[in-house]
Amino acid sequence: MNEDVLPDGWYRTNLGSIIELKYGKSLPAKSRDGGEYPVYGSNGIVGSHSTPLIDHGGIIVGRKGSFGEVQISDVPFYPIDTTYYVDKFYYQPIKYWFYFFKNLPLTQLNRSTAIPGLNRMMHMSKVLIFLH
Repeated sequence: MNEDVLPDGWYRTNLGSIIELKYGKSLPAKSRDGGEYPVYGSNGIVGSHSTPLIDHGGIIVGRKGSFGEVQISDVPFYPIDTTYYVDKFYYQPIKYWFYFFKNLPLTQLNRSTAIPGLNRMMHMSKVLIFLH
């Protein structure tokens, strides 16, 4: 099969043209009030809070420390500033994007030197995507 010819519905594009990686927000541990919504850090849930930053499910990608770790929240959540998050899932269900990110070689995109970290340059990575 010719590498340049893709099946119907498949496209080669930059990840950033279809998905926006957004920065999480600061929420120090002493400010987390133990509410009903999970608070996500770069390696998973790190606490809970009564107010979510995102009012629906989303994907969380570790940006600092455990960079490249991928989590999914099916409920409203609060991603802290050591993460990126995705809250819009253009054309596909959230699970599609979760597995998509889990299978990207994110740790190879590390652009930090002293402290492991994931640079948003990954949005320029070429990907194949199925859009129905």
